[in-house]
Amino acid sequence: MSKAHIDAVARRLITGWRTGQRQPLSGLALPDTAAAYAVQRRVGDALGWFDGARPAAWKLGGSPGGMVSAAAVQATAIHRSGWHVPPGYVTALGIEGELVIRLGRNLTDTADLTEIRSAIDAWLPAIELCDTRLEGGINANPLLRLADQQLNRALILGNAVQLHDLPVWLKQTAILRVDGHEVVNASGSHPYIDPLSSLPWLARHAVAQGTPLRAGDLIATGSWTGIYWANPGQKITFSLNSVGEVMLNV
Repeated sequence: MSKAHIDAVARRLITGWRTGQRQPLSGLALPDTAAAYAVQRRVGDALGWFDGARPAAWKLGGSPGGMVSAAAVQATAIHRSGWHVPPGYVTALGIEGELVIRLGRNLTDTADLTEIRSAIDAWLPAIELCDTRLEGGINANPLLRLADQQLNRALILGNAVQLHDLPVWLKQTAILRVDGHEVVNASGSHPYIDPLSSLPWLARHAVAQGTPLRAGDLIATGSWTGIYWANPGQKITFSLNSVGEVMLNV
């Protein structure tokens, strides 16, 4: 792992977060995922997101044949349905419809999918608000996007529900509406079909980062809609038929 690469990327991202202005990509590169996660930690420490405590929320990403990845989400970036994005909060309004789960008990790095399913105590519809701190960061190298919190800016959560049985994932219909007009209507549209399939990886990753998953943690399990670029003033709603609806004002 190159300390010089980590330092350069971290400095640029910290400046972007503090100024609200995208920073140039020129000269930025990272050798591997370990370096990208080191940048995430460096940025979080510099901005005081966790104040020495472990994160209580995570964003999962990835797709079959690609890199599974994660980013910790600071508590101040988690909001309830109906939240209004304040002026200057983002440089772009990327919208993804997500399913968030809440854990009811602690997990170790050996937790398998059966154990994790039984540990879930609530399910929540969610909207992820995406943004980047880098110029052209939406199309940047995947390692730079990973270092940039996987483009995460906020999670907006609907009401928590309890499910007695797991949904049939292929029959889950994800609907994204903008000002009442459908822009996405798709069934079984999660990249892995089963949105829980990457959670054993996350349990291992969280322990390796020194922040094991604990009861009460929230995990956004990946996009059902792909990314939609919204405009200021729009009302966004996302629904997933087994868990309900969530709304965001941009």
